[in-house]
Amino acid sequence: MNLKYKIDSVSIQDYLEGELHSEIKHECIDGQVYAMAGASTNHNRIVANILSALHAKLRKTPCEPFASDMKVQVAEDFYYPDVLVVCNHQGNDYGVTDAPILIVEVLSKATRKIDQTLKRQAYQSLASLQEYVVIE
Repeated sequence: MNLKYKIDSVSIQDYLEGELHSEIKHECIDGQVYAMAGASTNHNRIVANILSALHAKLRKTPCEPFASDMKVQVAEDFYYPDVLVVCNHQGNDYGVTDAPILIVEVLSKATRKIDQTLKRQAYQSLASLQEYVVIE
């Protein structure tokens, strides 16, 4: 006999409210919430260097770089890219954008597959996105 288990999906509102109070970050994909793994020292160093360079380059423009605490919404899914750039960002209480022009992911063994497949496809569906950069 086959048993099918129903996995309850979380609503967008419940996910966003939960992220406001959570000590760890979670991505939400197809209504399922996944805890984010911590990053290595080298990973953080690369992200900091990219963020610093983008901040200097984008000074005096309407564009801003953000680190991994800004969520990108793609349809009803939410991701935390390592670095993103948003122009004319309209702030919101949940740290979410759906209009990045640049997304950078620094790969690790744990994230390589999802960054190069699922996330890449999701990000490329965003009309605003001009560049998706993957760093090995």
